Amino acid sequence: MSAVLEGRGLRHAYGATPVLGGVDLALEPGEVVALLGPSGSGKSTLLHLLAGLLRPDAGEVWLAGERFDPLSERRRSDLRLRQMGFVFQLGDLVPELTIAENVELPLRLTGVRATSARAQALAMLDRLGVSEHAHKRVSEVSGGQAQRGAVARALVHRPPVVLADEPTGSLDTTTGELVLEALVDAATAQGTAVLLVTHELRVAAWAHRDVLLRDGSVLGGAGSGVAVAATAVGA
Repeated sequence: MSAVLEGRGLRHAYGATPVLGGVDLALEPGEVVALLGPSGSGKSTLLHLLAGLLRPDAGEVWLAGERFDPLSERRRSDLRLRQMGFVFQLGDLVPELTIAENVELPLRLTGVRATSARAQALAMLDRLGVSEHAHKRVSEVSGGQAQRGAVARALVHRPPVVLADEPTGSLDTTTGELVLEALVDAATAQGTAVLLVTHELRVAAWAHRDVLLRDGSVLGGAGSGVAVAATAVGA
């Protein structure tokens, strides 16, 4: 099976400080991969390179069969909108909009009509158990409810790739498991490739395999390799 997102020999430095020293990572459709490592290992930098938010100093990023990293900012933004979904630790929903309006955004920005976008948004929120909060603003819901809204926004347009950066970091265990279940279900049902950036072994346990970073290099990986991951993150 061909990778839907792939980084090849990625190197990046901030000034004179090297962060990534030649990292390879490939995500296949329907695969959930946990990216683990201690603080400073390069996890966030690798995520930003794969998302096209940073350009690598060396190496290549391929998205859906197209080389991604040398494209113009406008073209990368368009591909991100259509091919990727994002979940961040604090959700990053637009506070002036309702939860439903936030979830509709990827659909509306790609030309889906308002009535269809609203129906799809409400269906996704119902799937995540927060449909009763659809018409509330971010300030009117709990952190867990907002985060499930962020997951709905990431999944509603059925992107080939979802990049999730510490998606359960601000959640209690029960709510965090609901978020992880939704991401894994998307991988299974929609063939979405999901990258979970985390330092928590309980989150990594939901993945099909682990990728372990230390000092900007991949140490190894295995199917649900939580024992190996514990060594990598210093648990």
